[in-house]
Amino acid sequence: MRRSYRSTTLLIIILMVGMIIGGILGQITERYLPILAYGKNIGLSPATLDLGIATITFGFNITLNLAAAIGLIVGLILYQRM
Repeated sequence: MRRSYRSTTLLIIILMVGMIIGGILGQITERYLPILAYGKNIGLSPATLDLGIATITFGFNITLNLAAAIGLIVGLILYQRM
């Protein structure tokens, strides 16, 4: 029986797992299928905030390759079929 609601948290988890698995497969198959390892780095370089008693570093970086994008699409398709 299908559920009548969809969880946003579940969607995010499925998409992240798809990206991670796709990215790993892209790195593993880089020698045999180099096109799957082609990608770009997206993010913000680290910035440091020194408050005297504490230092906080902010940063965000994602390496998105073709295999990770395929994993993202597969995750979206799987979520729609649920």
